[in-house]
Amino acid sequence: MTKKIFALLCCSTVVFATLIFATQSFVVSAEPYPVKEILEPYIKNNEIAGIVAMVADRNNVLQMELLGFRNIEKQEPMTGDTLFWIASQTKPFTAVAAMILVDRGKLSLTEPVTTYLPELAEMRVIAEKDDHHTLLVPLDPPLTLAHLLSHTGGLRSDSPNHRRHGLETLPLRHTITAALLTPLDHQPGKNYQYSNFGIDLAAAIIERIANEPFERLLQNHVFNPLNMKDTTFWPSEEQQNRMALVYQLDEETNKLVSRNLGLRYPLHDRTQRFAEAGGGLFSTPNDLVKFYQMLLRGGEFNGKRIIKEESVREIVIKRTGSLPQDYGLGMKTANGVFGHAGAAGTESVVNPHVDRVFLYFMQEFKLPKAGEAKLKFVRMAQDAR
Repeated sequence: MTKKIFALLCCSTVVFATLIFATQSFVVSAEPYPVKEILEPYIKNNEIAGIVAMVADRNNVLQMELLGFRNIEKQEPMTGDTLFWIASQTKPFTAVAAMILVDRGKLSLTEPVTTYLPELAEMRVIAEKDDHHTLLVPLDPPLTLAHLLSHTGGLRSDSPNHRRHGLETLPLRHTITAALLTPLDHQPGKNYQYSNFGIDLAAAIIERIANEPFERLLQNHVFNPLNMKDTTFWPSEEQQNRMALVYQLDEETNKLVSRNLGLRYPLHDRTQRFAEAGGGLFSTPNDLVKFYQMLLRGGEFNGKRIIKEESVREIVIKRTGSLPQDYGLGMKTANGVFGHAGAAGTESVVNPHVDRVFLYFMQEFKLPKAGEAKLKFVRMAQDAR
């Protein structure tokens, strides 16, 4: 963001702060979207602790609404550099990492995964199963990277990285062994089954072919070129001090109370926590907008080419055929609009029809009104004119 735009944003700042309610609005737009009108009632009614909502075009942030608090107890308001666990919004990054290697001619979306991981040649799929027997048969057709990134590969939903003490407890390479030992639930391409396991296996392939850790590839070829300084699998203590707390409703007091994420702690421990391609990233609104602006611009941002324009098209093409789910590569996609959600409440919608990126951030656990609020924002983004 240029100094000029930053100055305009600061000049348009309006701040309201009370014991239970804080709002800031940054608007560089003649006709701002009704984001504040849609979302502010949920903050005022103490149904959601805090929300950051952002609207950008391919070059600039046009509108940012900072509603409520990232930490109610400390009365810390939401900011553009508040850190959020973006969870499954990591999947679009995994797709981009794959396309970086496709652009180099090192990977193919349609080659059997055994081309890259020969040890998976003995993978099998469940043909019959009951209380007395399980019949396993060979894969037909072969499993591909496109299957893994579109959740059509037949792998079960949970990754082995999700076992016991929270997420990210095993290195990605262990996914390869787990895949060999775990039969597919259906033949590749036959059904859609949302699968962190499949995304993690795709990242293991990326690591093998790139000959470097998945997180290092993202750091060197996505985060650094886009100047995404707060996007990481391992938030530092300083970054954690800016983190939005996760809130749930205490049914006895009817008040919002904070709780831990379903992750292994401490979050900055690289010896016990590992990169998880299906949902391990943390980021901020100021950072994440650059990634989606890059996709809106066809793979380039601020003079830095991340992936080819045709590779962006490969990501957002529907890969689920006649199945009812609309999914591309690591990305939800429908009618040219694409994006992804995160488990704790974040969501991103890129609407090329109006040259806009819509970002939504909150951190919640089973709040009764959270889904309703986010759905209103997403519908506004999808129907934007």
